[in-house]
Formats: sequence, structure tokens, C-alpha cells
Amino acid sequence: MTASFRHRIQSAGLSAVRTVFGGINLDGGAAFAAAVGRGLSPALRKRAMANLALALPDISDTERRHIISGMADNLARTAVEYLHLAELRDDPDRITITGEDHLQAARAAGRGAILVTGHLGNWETVRAACARLDWPAAIIYRRFNDAPFDAEARRAMAVLDAPILHKGKRGTLGLLRHIRKGGAAMILCDQRFNGAPMLPFFGHPAKTALAPAEIAHEYGAALLPVRGIRRGRSSRFDVTFDAPLIPESGDTAALDTMREVNLRLESWIRETPEQYFWLHNRWRR
Repeated sequence: MTASFRHRIQSAGLSAVRTVFGGINLDGGAAFAAAVGRGLSPALRKRAMANLALALPDISDTERRHIISGMADNLARTAVEYLHLAELRDDPDRITITGEDHLQAARAAGRGAILVTGHLGNWETVRAACARLDWPAAIIYRRFNDAPFDAEARRAMAVLDAPILHKGKRGTLGLLRHIRKGGAAMILCDQRFNGAPMLPFFGHPAKTALAPAEIAHEYGAALLPVRGIRRGRSSRFDVTFDAPLIPESGDTAALDTMREVNLRLESWIRETPEQYFWLHNRWRR
């Protein structure tokens, strides 16, 4: 399959999601999408099984297949939830927030906040929670290869009324300006980052970007680990802001801080492995 054809398929798929699920209520649409997603989970198994074998070597293949089915369920629900971010923000029954005081303390300090998380649960519920608390968080993400698909994704995310930034020089400058003005920004830290140092993740070396720790140190921003975990098979979530990580001084401060971020992510994933995106090329084979 050529890249251009794959991109057209992605765009058509996103258009179909918007058309089919845009007019269905959140719970009904998410449940229907999840049923479809679970049925398609065998197509996702090759890389996911390899990653699970590295990360969780002590579980059986049957357990891994069960996790992959849950991952497909979670991803399908998340895709539909992108169409309902305003509802997730506004309905207090959809998101329960814990650790709000950590976020509010960072806001009161006026030096901005870096929210570090991963592709676990529905990460956009973190930004929905921030928007509900009247401190919308910017997001920096890798641009989708297909321009129409990327534009649709940006439109969906923009409902939370915060900057949507592409990874790269321009996006990084925008992120720095936003933090310098005392804003909050969410960074997904669990993807492979070329040129980054190797730090342990599930006991294996993984290229890990140091930018979150470096930016927090440079601007005095709070570095807050946060997660948005799905409750069972529903579109209800627990968003938890942890106490800020305090970087140590010295030449290895950023390395040490991001090593702790990896450990935090790993502990969350172990609690709900079926809610993690096991398809990243995270480890060098």
C-alpha cells in the first residue's frame, strides 16, 4: 500500500467517523466503535505482541492478546470522544479530577506548567480537565502525514481553546512563548525521539526526549505528571495531577528527571495495560 493511498484511506476513515458518529450520543457511539475496534484487534497484533513481549515478558500470549483487544477498544472509544471534547469538559460526571491543588498552585505561581503524560487512557481528557478548571493547556504533537487528516484532528482538539502546536522548530518556539507567558502545556513523553538519549523504559533502553525537564528548568515551570484513566468500558475518566517533580541540580538533572517520568509512566501502564498504545516503535530492536 503506497503512502498516498494510505493517507486517502485515513482521511476517508476520519470523515466516516465524523459522519457516522457525529450525530450519535457519546455513550452509544463509543460503545459501537469499541465493538468494531475489538473485532479488528488481530490486525494490530504483530507490533503490539512484540512490544508486550519486551515490556511484560512474564505474562502469557493469551493475556497479551486480551490486552491488545482492550487497547483496540480504548482507541476506538478515544476516536469517538474526540468529537465530544466539549461534553467531556463541561459534564462533571464525565471526568473526576484529583490533585487539582497541584495544578492551581502552578497557576498561582505564574511561571507556567509542563504536563507530562503518555498515550494512556484518553490523554485529551487531561486537557479537558484543565479547560474545566479555566486554565486550558496547549498541546504539541507530531503532525499527521496526511494534511486533511491533520486538519480534522486540529479542528477537534481546538474546541478546548488552547494552542495546538506541531512538533518542530516553529512548534517548539510557540510552546516556549506560551510557557513564558505563564501558560500550561501537555507533552506526550512516550514516543521515540530521534537523537535523544537512551533511558530505561520497562527495563529496556528507549530514546527519551529531555525537553520537558529542560523547559521546566529553564523557565521555572512546574513539571506535573498527569494521567486520564478510563473507568472500565465507559466514557468516564479519572484525571489525576501528581505533585510536581523537582529537578535536582547538576549536569544530569534533565536525565534524572526524565528517568523518573519514564518510571511514573511505566507504573501507570502496568496498572491498566489495556489502555496503553502498544503500537509505538518505542524500543530499538
